[in-house]
Amino acid sequence: MNTMEGIRTIQGYIVPLTLKGHDDMAAKVAVAAGDTEFHIIPRGAGADLAAHINAHVEIVGTVREKDGEMLVQVRSYKLTDGYEHEWYDDDAE
Repeated sequence: MNTMEGIRTIQGYIVPLTLKGHDDMAAKVAVAAGDTEFHIIPRGAGADLAAHINAHVEIVGTVREKDGEMLVQVRSYKLTDGYEHEWYDDDAE
């Protein structure tokens, strides 16, 4: 196991993937965190993240590298869009 593998907390934006030649169980979304894209394995808690494209999210999951791609099996996630309060002119409490 290299230093990038293991259980991690990642914050970033959910982005769509357009991968050709992948099967139905392949990642369809990723979390873009800085210069790294973490492809979400569409099982368990990560299965419904495709419904939240462009949302800011904090995920906890098992990260591993395969064929040069970072993959995440999501254990839990929380949508953390910090701009919601500004849009409605509400105070964050």
